Amino acid sequence: YTPNTIRQLSRFAQSYDLAMSYYVENNNSERIKSLSGQLRDFISDYEKGTTEKGGNDVFERFYAGHRTRNLLLAHNLLLNSKDYDWKDQVFMLKVFLLHGARLIDVCKKFNWGNHQLHGLAGLYEMTIMYPEFPVMKLWNEMALNTIMEHISKEIKEDGFQFERASHYFKLDIMNYFRIHKISAINGKKLPDLFERRFRKMFDAITDLSKPDKSLPVLQDAQAFYQAQLDSLDNNDAAELSDPKESLFMSIGAAEFSNPRYKYFSSEQLPPDLFWFFSKGERDKYAALHAETPDIKSVALPETKYFVMRTGWDKNDLYMVIDGGLAEYKPDHTHGGILGMALYGYGSELLPTYRVRYSEPSYSYLKNSLTKNVAIADNILQGQGWISNSAKTGFGIWSKLPTPNVNDWVTGDNFDYFSGSHNGFTSDSVEYSRSVIFFKPLFWIVTDDFKSNAFHSYQQLWQGKFVLLPDCNGVVKISNSGKLYIIQSDYEDMNINQFSKYNINSLKFEKTGVNNYSFLTILFPSPLNDASSPIVKQFDQKECRQITVSKNKNKGALYFRTGKEIKSDEIRSDAEFVCASFKTDVLDSFLFYQGTYCEFENVKVKCDTKVVLELSKADNGKWLYKILKG
Repeated sequence: YTPNTIRQLSRFAQSYDLAMSYYVENNNSERIKSLSGQLRDFISDYEKGTTEKGGNDVFERFYAGHRTRNLLLAHNLLLNSKDYDWKDQVFMLKVFLLHGARLIDVCKKFNWGNHQLHGLAGLYEMTIMYPEFPVMKLWNEMALNTIMEHISKEIKEDGFQFERASHYFKLDIMNYFRIHKISAINGKKLPDLFERRFRKMFDAITDLSKPDKSLPVLQDAQAFYQAQLDSLDNNDAAELSDPKESLFMSIGAAEFSNPRYKYFSSEQLPPDLFWFFSKGERDKYAALHAETPDIKSVALPETKYFVMRTGWDKNDLYMVIDGGLAEYKPDHTHGGILGMALYGYGSELLPTYRVRYSEPSYSYLKNSLTKNVAIADNILQGQGWISNSAKTGFGIWSKLPTPNVNDWVTGDNFDYFSGSHNGFTSDSVEYSRSVIFFKPLFWIVTDDFKSNAFHSYQQLWQGKFVLLPDCNGVVKISNSGKLYIIQSDYEDMNINQFSKYNINSLKFEKTGVNNYSFLTILFPSPLNDASSPIVKQFDQKECRQITVSKNKNKGALYFRTGKEIKSDEIRSDAEFVCASFKTDVLDSFLFYQGTYCEFENVKVKCDTKVVLELSKADNGKWLYKILKG
């Protein structure tokens, strides 16, 4: 046995199955005897002091909260049974009182994280069910007070959970849902703040979801495996399963009758949720019509996830950028700060990966070599691995870079993100990353390194690629789409592929330089499109120009390196200008932090520095939109 065996057994996850099996197997009393026998044995061991202590203490809040919930459901299922006698029922009530006493002791004072919240949720559900015991009323109010601290501190205004990990965000939705639902059934009104933050959690899923209606893998997202465990043959698989987003959005659609939530949900209420809703509520859910979201590019400003997207069709393009770091308890954070994930044409073009705490691959998958990031001198972001005291495989980084979001701008034709972090300052290297989306075609990613000494700089991308001829570029081919990654720099550069734990990765490397910028084009393409993008770089006296063309579409990016961007077609004091052309005709452009721009026959002048997007209407007139300033 391993510590994970204790975790699995101590949750009494099998109690629900035993209770259901009693009915499925035509009142098989052996199932009740089995559950009652296991529970009595557990309590006997606890009273003798022979149960697990330390990090895996059987009354650790997370384990005890789950156990309380599971036993509570089994108890209520079996109340209709003639074989669940009064002795078993009284013993179960004593078990509940014991759990309440133990949980209230460790939940009076707020502690960050889902472990305490799981314990509080179990405590709240149990105590609201037994108001005839005066102490339960007291415990219920005390539990709610601390629950409110959790939802006010741990659920950001933008709706995401403070640990910034998709798996734990979803676990908290289930915690708050159960609290929300059992309160409504028992006529207990929750504070307005609870209602508002709980609803925002579903808005966060709609904001972050990919065109395939699923969340990207963010930080510690659990690997999919058979729910909880069908057997105890694998003692290391004690992590909670990671249900699909449709289950959680079904909760949101049912609780709030929101047609946009229904878009991400199941047509019928999932069987897992059957017990929580009345027949009338299930019928109302089934009659609710789904509505496609109109959300395009969007930011979660407090959590600092930034999404660039073109729409909701399966072939639409999508990118999420990680611009943040958990301020409190960054235990689930990976070494992928300022990293990204990319989806397009029905495929994960630049993935991030699910993890399993009990697998030897965990610490590798939690660091930069499996992220879409840039590094200096092969220094990974995660430093100082710390394993947990419970010996369950979980671990954290003692040091991670602190990021800073410099800017976020979104328009109809262009999106722009800029951020930096201090991950390489100990090596005397300053680092920043910017991303420009030329909608709806491609991205240009700039990784900028500055130092007074010579270094090597690396850019990491995930997947298995094929080298392109005559350029520093590669292509990745999936079942439904392709991704070209091409450097604008055609000078010597090392390109190496590597693999570990069946994870394929690619590294671009520039050596022996002090200041250097990777100017990288990410160009998704349909599988049936045989044409490749053409990338050219022109260094002029006071500006650098990058052009990207494919078929009849072209995009150009002009960086100011002197006093003014100046070429045959453009003149501006902006930091940079983006332009899109259709069949060589200027169709839209954006100038960033400038006061004037002359582009072909279009002239714009402003009193102060602005970020301005211009686009040509169907009638040939130019329309403008001030995005900032």
